[in-house]
Amino acid sequence: MVGTAIAHADTVTTVKQGETLKSIAKDNHITVKALAKANHLKTSDKLTSNQKINIPDPPKTHTVEQGESVSSVAQKYGLKTADVLKWNNLSWSNSTIYIGDKLNLQDPNQPQTNDTDTQNTNSTKTTATSLVGNTQAERIVNLALQYANQGIPYVWGGTTPSGFDCSGLVQYVFAQNGISLNRTTVGQEQNVATTDVSSVSDVVNNARPGDLLFWGQHGASYHVAIYIGNGQFVAAPQPGQNVDVENVSNYFMPSFIGRVAS
Repeated sequence: MVGTAIAHADTVTTVKQGETLKSIAKDNHITVKALAKANHLKTSDKLTSNQKINIPDPPKTHTVEQGESVSSVAQKYGLKTADVLKWNNLSWSNSTIYIGDKLNLQDPNQPQTNDTDTQNTNSTKTTATSLVGNTQAERIVNLALQYANQGIPYVWGGTTPSGFDCSGLVQYVFAQNGISLNRTTVGQEQNVATTDVSSVSDVVNNARPGDLLFWGQHGASYHVAIYIGNGQFVAAPQPGQNVDVENVSNYFMPSFIGRVAS
C-alpha cells in the first residue's frame, strides 16, 4: 500500500497491524472520540489486526471550545495548521479565535454539499472575555506543535531542532518568540508565576495555551512541557522517544502550572 486512503460515508476498513484508533482517526481527519462512537468502542480500547471498523465522514467544521487554538484543533483532526489557517482567512500573525467560532476543516472553495452549519469565522465577536488566546501564545503553541510533528528525538542536553531535552525544547520555542527563559527546569521555574494543581480538571481549568507544566516539587522540578490547550501538552519526554503531543493524565500528573509574564 503506497498511502492511506481517506474514507468516505459508510466506509468499512480492515485494521492493519500496529494501527490504533488514534492513527486511523488522524489518517481520516476525524476525532478519536467520533471514531470510537461510530464503532461502539471506548477511546481507550485497543484494536486487533483484521478487525473491521466503520469510518464516519470527516466533519466540515469545528466549533471552538475553551482553551483551544488553531493549532490544537488542526492536530485534533490530523490536519496541517497552515491549511486550517488558510481555510479560515487567518494567518500565523493573525490567528486569534474565540469560543463559539466555527472553523472550516475543509477548503470552503472546493465544491461540496450545502451545510447550514458552515459559517464565516470572522463573524462579530460578542465579548473580549471569550478570547481563546493571544497572538504570542498562539505562536508558541504553533511552533511547539510543528516540532511535535517532525520526529525530533530526545537528546540529553539538547537545545536545537536536531534534538531536545524537555527544558531545551521549552527554552528554544520561547526564544523563537522573543522570550528568554533559563536553561533548566528549575531555572525556568524562576521565569514564571506558578499555580499548584492536583488533578486533570485543575490543569484544564487553570492552564492556558502557552503556559508551562512542571513535574516535581518547587525548586526541584525534573520535567517541563508546553501546554497547548484541551488537556494536552508538547514535550520532549525521555531518551528513546521523540518530541510529541501528550495528554494530561492522573498517571503522569504535573505538579504546577507556570505562566510567563507577558
